[in-house]
Amino acid sequence: MPKVISRSAVSSSTDDCICGEFITDGAIVIRCHDTEHAKARIFKLNATPKEPILVERQGGHEKQYRFYCPRCALPVAYQPTPPPVKSGPFLYVLKGALSQIQGQVPSDAFEDEKLLSENNLA
Repeated sequence: MPKVISRSAVSSSTDDCICGEFITDGAIVIRCHDTEHAKARIFKLNATPKEPILVERQGGHEKQYRFYCPRCALPVAYQPTPPPVKSGPFLYVLKGALSQIQGQVPSDAFEDEKLLSENNLA
């Protein structure tokens, strides 16, 4: 049976923080605004904004406005524009930050750390 997220949106899957707190309804890149080619996704994000960070990218830098789990303060998502949520064209859920099974760590949560440690050993 579908889970009711709010009176205006129904979802059959949800994503929770590793600590078990409900965060969002099952998407990795979420379109926040309609375009001529695609419709925006209706979603709820239970997260707290904090100060932006600057991330070094190939060919430059990216300013990320991050959102954190309200219970354990784990970073769970970011967008390229200042809060509130949905102010930019997309919201990006961080890889490994959420689990579809409450309280269970997703299998890809530490994948990037494994790559870093393998590169440091070589």
